[in-house]
Amino acid sequence: MNVVADTHAWVWFLTANPRLSIKAKAALSHPENLIIIPTIVILEIRFLYHRKRIALSYEEAVRQIESGANVLLYPLDLSIASLAPVSLEIHDAIIVGTTLHLSEELGHPVSLVTADQAIVDSGLVPVIW
Repeated sequence: MNVVADTHAWVWFLTANPRLSIKAKAALSHPENLIIIPTIVILEIRFLYHRKRIALSYEEAVRQIESGANVLLYPLDLSIASLAPVSLEIHDAIIVGTTLHLSEELGHPVSLVTADQAIVDSGLVPVIW
């Protein structure tokens, strides 16, 4: 299965935070799943760390992506920008746009690991939480 990780889900997974749901943890830890990290996620981690809102450093987050056999950093491009819903905040819109783009590209639904209520309420993508 291919899953996209939202920022909080990826941070909580890497830091073993108990706020990560059992289903989210299972999706992110299953070795056969491809975990897709939108570039906005790594950028948010950088900003949050420098603002002392999270303990996970940008460098450690990058190391985890680079060393993960089933983890892929996915770039932002025009196809994602075109699919990003304007009804959501820009960070959420980019993450949802990435999920929608991958669903189209792969020809099957791709789920987003998130607890973000605005994304859940939008119903735009399948959510794992």
